Amino acid sequence: MTAMNSSQTREPNNSAAPAAERRILLIEDSDVLSRRLVDLLSEPGCVAIAAQAATQSEALSRLKEEIYDVLVVDIELAEGNGVAVVRNARQLYPPDAQPLIIVLTNYASDFVREHCFAAGADYFLDKMRDISKLKALVASGRSTWSPTPAGH
Repeated sequence: MTAMNSSQTREPNNSAAPAAERRILLIEDSDVLSRRLVDLLSEPGCVAIAAQAATQSEALSRLKEEIYDVLVVDIELAEGNGVAVVRNARQLYPPDAQPLIIVLTNYASDFVREHCFAAGADYFLDKMRDISKLKALVASGRSTWSPTPAGH
């Protein structure tokens, strides 16, 4: 047979190929909310939850094992915190391949928001007020983060 099954290999995209499915790492310690977010964000062929983590150490392990297009990060985790995950993710990925990082939290104070943006978050969403914005950001958003040049 000459037909190729699209799931046989992972080849780089070229301009003639359809856009690749966006891979999400969901970092959330609530099982109930995780299930809700998987349902909300999963769109076959467009967006998929590729992995999940409930702790800072799990999230960092996942980041070292795979490449993700989007990180959806809770601040308060079962162990550790999301700010450290955001900071580490920015250091792990090369400048030209930075993931979109969206913080989704119940702790939407200005203090927490500033810490998240300083660590490298692209967006900061309140779980109660802003969750309706999440799907559109995940589907089409791009990271605008860039490191601050040293000595400037």
